[in-house]
Amino acid sequence: MQRLIKEPLVHFVLIALAIFLAYGWLTNNRDHAERTIIVTESDLDRMAALFTAEAGTLPSQQDLRAMISDHVEQQALAREAQRLGLSQGDTVVERRLAQKMSFMITDTETVPDPGVDELETWFDANRELFVEPGRLSFQHVFFSQPDGPRLQQAVQTLVERPDEWRAQGDPFMLQRAYSELPPREIARLFGGDFATSVLQQSQTPDQWSAPITSALGTHLVRVTAAREGGLPDFDQIRDRVLVRWREDESRRRARAAIQDVVSRYVVEIEGASEP
Repeated sequence: MQRLIKEPLVHFVLIALAIFLAYGWLTNNRDHAERTIIVTESDLDRMAALFTAEAGTLPSQQDLRAMISDHVEQQALAREAQRLGLSQGDTVVERRLAQKMSFMITDTETVPDPGVDELETWFDANRELFVEPGRLSFQHVFFSQPDGPRLQQAVQTLVERPDEWRAQGDPFMLQRAYSELPPREIARLFGGDFATSVLQQSQTPDQWSAPITSALGTHLVRVTAAREGGLPDFDQIRDRVLVRWREDESRRRARAAIQDVVSRYVVEIEGASEP
């Protein structure tokens, strides 16, 4: 018996048997795990929250059973599709998986707060992000027709009694007085040519303009206040700078993490010549 135990062939057979049994055990466990669909409490909470957001009321037991059934069906079909290799070569699936991986990398990136010197250095290198545009406050009288006696009469009235502007013109669907608008917002509301004309009118504040055409009609405009734009001091906008720095640093770290993942792979392009 002792001789048999010392036989190398017996050792080989026993080791092979142990490997076979271990492989079978691991395979069975893995197969069992792959065949098990677990609906967690987190899944149930998510389903209930989604139902409440869409229906405006808590789900009944019947609603919850239906949502669980849909979830299980989706999981089963997705796993079978993966087992059959249906996701391979599918651009939509690959793009979706890449997006999920990118989101996961981004969410796990922790961005520590910078020191004061680092934040100021970043601010100096990105000043253009914080330049504030000039802002205009103005009143206007609207006319639906570009000419006519009413318009000419209003021009004359406003020369003599400039504060009687509210009694002039046609009804207007938007506001008749605006405060602290940047030129881009004026252009969005009335058109680019109107914004340019109002900006020129700001050179002579508190005076009514000649008729100005917009995308909506014709206007008489009086600029009541004009504030120049520019770059605020760092101390005034420190919180804004910190928010933008965090966004920028988070993107940079996520990009670096993604490149680290890409660098783990060897890329071969068939048919391409060596550089």
